[in-house]
Amino acid sequence: MKVKDGVSLFGLKIEMRIVLKEADRIWKSYGHELVVTSTTDGVHSAGSYHPYGYAVDLRTNYFGELEVDAVAQELRNILSFFYDVVVESTHIHVEYDYNRANS
Repeated sequence: MKVKDGVSLFGLKIEMRIVLKEADRIWKSYGHELVVTSTTDGVHSAGSYHPYGYAVDLRTNYFGELEVDAVAQELRNILSFFYDVVVESTHIHVEYDYNRANS
């Protein structure tokens, strides 16, 4: 696993460890190295879980469209109901929905 320059894993909540572990395994199974492109860094939309350490963005530019969907589905199948896996144009966004888990 690589972390993009300027991105830090500092501040990520423990709930995100399984995401990184499983994503790393899945990316390797497709012949690619996982690159984390955003965690608590940067500017995100209102309501984002990034600043709180409950979200990561994972690079996908080396996957074809069908592969991205398959990778995202594998993550969904592994992670619990409390995680959202969203395919974006340049990455897969994964967040632990703290509010759902604690309601």
